Amino acid sequence: MTNCQSFAEAYTIGLRDILTEGREVPSVRDPLSKASDFGRNDRPYRELIAYQSRIQDPTSCLAVSPHLPINLSYCFGLLAWSLDGRNDVGTPAYYRRGAHEYSDDQHTLSGAFGHRLLTANGNQLEEVVGRIERDPAHRRAFALVLEPEDNFRQSREYPCAVGVHLFLRDGALTWLTVMRAQQALTVLPYDAFLFMGMQQYAASLLNVPCGPYIHQSGTFHFYENEAGLANKIVEEPALAASLPAFPGTTDGARETARELIDFELRLRQAAEAGDVSVVDAIAQRKANTDFADVARACLATHAYRKLGDTTTLVTSPASSDRVADLIAAI
Repeated sequence: MTNCQSFAEAYTIGLRDILTEGREVPSVRDPLSKASDFGRNDRPYRELIAYQSRIQDPTSCLAVSPHLPINLSYCFGLLAWSLDGRNDVGTPAYYRRGAHEYSDDQHTLSGAFGHRLLTANGNQLEEVVGRIERDPAHRRAFALVLEPEDNFRQSREYPCAVGVHLFLRDGALTWLTVMRAQQALTVLPYDAFLFMGMQQYAASLLNVPCGPYIHQSGTFHFYENEAGLANKIVEEPALAASLPAFPGTTDGARETARELIDFELRLRQAAEAGDVSVVDAIAQRKANTDFADVARACLATHAYRKLGDTTTLVTSPASSDRVADLIAAI
């Protein structure tokens, strides 16, 4: 297990470990799997089995590299979509091409993590937080993403996440994400951002600080044709970037989540409808919480780009210099 202060450090070390210790594996052949490019291509890969990283500061959740720029809009959009418990394919498709590839019906994503954790079978996250509130030493605070039914249906989506395990230890919330499979180069930055954001939300619901974030992968891998890019990031390590912490109170957690979900929904719908006035209104008014305000600046800038405006940049006083640079690069 690697022990790191920031996600950027863990990300760089993880790629290095696959390059130096990873085993070469032949391509998956299943035509329903992205690992075979849905039956279109041969995709051999390198992997480590049962790989784990521990990150001490979950607010330091971004890895900044010129070799693989992070899509910060997608990070915030994915977190808002997940905290709202939705599974529509339209939201992720707005931020990144290729989302429809994973949909069986071209309308929904059956394996959406947030939908499975918060709405599909009741709000598991709220339930396990409640268990910890009632019994701080609890070991049953595990929320499931993967379901037995996934092994019996034919689908383009078989969730990469198994579930999340929460522990209140030493007065802080430790969060363990259990992944059955983790693409370590291009997907990990978004999965880690999502779950570290959810950790902050859960810790604030409990009125406690965040403890370590732990990311455990059954198979930790990237594809052979990505080895050159991975090596560039290892040779010039990704830089850490932090976001404002969630407010740290139950009311603050709910307010942050509400603002984030509201901004994402209204800005996306306005951009898709060509309604500049809504984007202008949101761009001109600061959010009530710092985390949501950085999201507002990022998502509003993204909306302007969707509307064809390549020059308007929305800023937030809560953004660090590196995060401001990521927003400017949208």
